[in-house]
Amino acid sequence: MKFLSAIFIFLSINSFAQTGYKTGDAVADLQVKKILNYNTPSSTLKNLKGNITIIDFFGTWCVPCIKALPELTSFKNKFAADVNIFLVSNETEDKLNKFISSRKPFALPLVVDEGNIFTNAFQPPSYPYTVVLDKNLKVISITNAADLTEAMLQKFIEDGKITTATQTVIVKSESKTELKTDTKMPVFTVSKNTLIKLSQDFMYAAKLNEDVTAFIDQLKNLSFDELTKNISNDEEKKSFWINLYNGYVNSSLHKNPDLYKDRGEFFSAKNIIVAGKTFSLDVIEHGILRRSKIKWSLGYFNKLFPNKTERALRVRHLDNRIHFALNCGAKSCPPIAFYNAENINQQLELATKAYLTGEANYNVTENKLYLPAIMGWFRRDFGGKKKMIRLVKSLNIVPEKANPSIAFKPYDWTLYLENYKL
Repeated sequence: MKFLSAIFIFLSINSFAQTGYKTGDAVADLQVKKILNYNTPSSTLKNLKGNITIIDFFGTWCVPCIKALPELTSFKNKFAADVNIFLVSNETEDKLNKFISSRKPFALPLVVDEGNIFTNAFQPPSYPYTVVLDKNLKVISITNAADLTEAMLQKFIEDGKITTATQTVIVKSESKTELKTDTKMPVFTVSKNTLIKLSQDFMYAAKLNEDVTAFIDQLKNLSFDELTKNISNDEEKKSFWINLYNGYVNSSLHKNPDLYKDRGEFFSAKNIIVAGKTFSLDVIEHGILRRSKIKWSLGYFNKLFPNKTERALRVRHLDNRIHFALNCGAKSCPPIAFYNAENINQQLELATKAYLTGEANYNVTENKLYLPAIMGWFRRDFGGKKKMIRLVKSLNIVPEKANPSIAFKPYDWTLYLENYKL
């Protein structure tokens, strides 16, 4: 099936760790079989290169990728004599041509990588993913387009040195291969746990708006013993249930957007069957992931008598970072990513930083901190206002010596189903 091969290409950690180019590597002269919006329909990487070459792995579904296009176009125009920029996508030529036609004037060349020549060679662990090469096709930086600046490009042109700390480094040893990442390059990979991988496959199919019936049936037909045996610790539970929550929200609203007209009914309806048990989105969020919290209690009160199923499946410890990973379908929701138990703590740290950096604002004149609404709804999950301030200070959103008051921003419930980190 199309989504299975696609998710393997995007996410397979074993391939990434073993074969993906890293900083300092010399890149092979890859064949470019089809290139759109360029003066020749095919070429090779060597013929496309400039003094500096920027390869931006791109998807028409990737919101951050699309947002970066104006900046990349600006770089192309300003550094035309020295920098060559092209996008790479393994989507179909027809789909990419339609995308280009809908965004005229479109200035950037776009490599059609349907054979996955570039994708397999570079093994991008997440999108956006941008590789900078010098004139000898040596990797001098791995970053994402949003973090590139004119000053960085000028420096690359001048001396070819690595000047960005936003890069993924793969460290190899005889005993193991370890993928290390800084806070701007989240690692979302295929899980080795078969049930978590099932939840990832389901989420990916939902993202592509494909038929998810087969996944729903697999989840429904699991035995409860299989579920509790394979999803047993908090890392596994958070990964599995976050993916399912996001997958069900996305697939349900793609199929019938009118369900969002009554959000109370949408989130409380018990129509999700996993291992023969029936759940609602509310049960997954507040019963399992928030350890039996009462939904509208600001996080202060727990259910007195949660049922046996909920007690068996819920996390042992509430992790407030889940609020930056669950996507309810609204514009103010955090973006969707593919979570796995092996990396869940790192992933949630990155999700927290990404969301709060974009949504939390400090007004120096008022000495007031404006926080996203979800932190107000579940304030006890975050330990109250003092700990909220401590959290944003740790992200350098508020000066260390400031002691601001807090206000919670309004929530935008506009339906928005294309909010993906990958």
